[in-house]
This record gives sequence, C-alpha cells and structure tokens, in this order.
Amino acid sequence: MEGADTIARSPVKRVTRPKGPGLAKTRELALVTSRSVRGYRANDYRLAELFDSADVVSEGMLRDERGGARYYGTTSVLLLLSYEGRRDDAEGLPRYAELAGRDPHARLRALRIACREARVRAGGPLARIEAEVTVRPDARGVRLDVEVEAALVREHDTRRRRSAQPR
Repeated sequence: MEGADTIARSPVKRVTRPKGPGLAKTRELALVTSRSVRGYRANDYRLAELFDSADVVSEGMLRDERGGARYYGTTSVLLLLSYEGRRDDAEGLPRYAELAGRDPHARLRALRIACREARVRAGGPLARIEAEVTVRPDARGVRLDVEVEAALVREHDTRRRRSAQPR
C-alpha cells in the first residue's frame, strides 16, 4: 500500500476565486409578461393630399469643381395643416413633425420632390443624388427641408451609357 500513501501526499493546487460576481440561483421564469407599446399609423391618402397641396420652395445652383459641375440646393416642403382659417390640431404640430421625421414614406415623398426640383434647376441629368432631410414644426404645419448635392452628368457620359445599353 505504499502507492496509496504517495497519492495522498501529492502537492495540492490552490484554487483562486474568479473575479466578478459569483454564481447565483436562477428564479423560475414568469408564465406571462406584459409590455405596452404605442404605435402610430399615418393615413396614406391624407398624407398624399398634404404632399400634393404642399408649399414647395427651392433654391440651388451649379458650381464648377475639379470633377465637373455639381449641383447644390435646398428644397423646403411645407405640409399645410393650417390654411383657410382651419387648423388641424395645433397642439399636435411638434408630435406630427416628430412622426413625419420617422415615417419613411413621408421622407421619401419629400426626397422625390427635392430630386425633381434639383433636376429642373440643374438644367440636365444628375448623377447619384445625396440628400439630407430635416423635419420640424412650422406655424402653418410641418416643414421638411431637403439639402441636395449631385454631380451633373456630362454629355459624353450619357452617350457612353446609351451605347452600352443592349438593343
């Protein structure tokens, strides 16, 4: 039994405690949990009406730069919630502006208007348009300001594109 004696006297390794919290007992999961969420949905028909009757103001110009001409401009789209003596929930204007800023459909409509305005003012086709949309309440409704920047497509670029298209 000499072998048993040697096993009992073997050096003992010290175990260090791990840093951080120790083990904890888990609790039983609840059968049901609840959460309240407030959701909003814009009426697309009413939103389209507002954009169709919106007050649109644009300004912009071409600048000659190293890579060619670039268009820089701003388009303001004012959704009139107060007109002809009628006011649609004046207290709700900040909330409407916040919701319009989060609504991808409202932002896309404003972007399309701004791109159309930019093409008209640039006097020619534009390459990829970069835009930034800012939404804020206005005394008469909700205002969406769209900053636009794009390169003017050169004439030889359009010829090259036409010749590359399959017939």
